[in-house]
Amino acid sequence: MNKTKIRLGLVVAALAFSGCASAPAMTPGSYVSRSEPVFLISETEADQILVDAMNAEFGTSPIVRVEYPHKGYQATIKFLFDSHQIVATMVPSTGLRADGSAEAGYYFNVTHSGTMPLSGIARSNRLRKRLSDAATSLSPSVPAAR
Repeated sequence: MNKTKIRLGLVVAALAFSGCASAPAMTPGSYVSRSEPVFLISETEADQILVDAMNAEFGTSPIVRVEYPHKGYQATIKFLFDSHQIVATMVPSTGLRADGSAEAGYYFNVTHSGTMPLSGIARSNRLRKRLSDAATSLSPSVPAAR
C-alpha cells in the first residue's frame, strides 16, 4: 500500500513537471492580420526599428537574425522548463497614400509560440507597440493597397 502511494506520487510529480513544458501554444495574437498598417519607410529604417525594439525588449536574451519568410529577429525567453520564442519580422508591402497613389513600405509582424503563453503574449504586445511607435515617428501609417 505504501509503495503504491509513493509510485502514484512520483507519477503525479512527473506529470506536473512535464505538463507545462510539453504543450506549445500558438495564441490568437500570433496570427497575421491583413489589415496591418503599412509604414512608408525604407528597408534600412525598418531593420533599425526592429533591432532597437528587440534590444529594448529582450536586452538580456540572445537575439538571432531570421531571414525566412521575411527578415527579422527572434528572441527566446525561458523560465525553468518552459520557453517561448518571439519573432518580429519586417514584411515588404505597398501602402496607399491619401491621394490614392501606392508606395512601397513595410509592416511589422510579431509571432510567438512556446510553453509560456501569458508571458509571450505580454512581451509580444509590448514589442508590437514599440515597433509601431518607432515607425510612426518616421512615417504615419497608411492602409495597405489591395
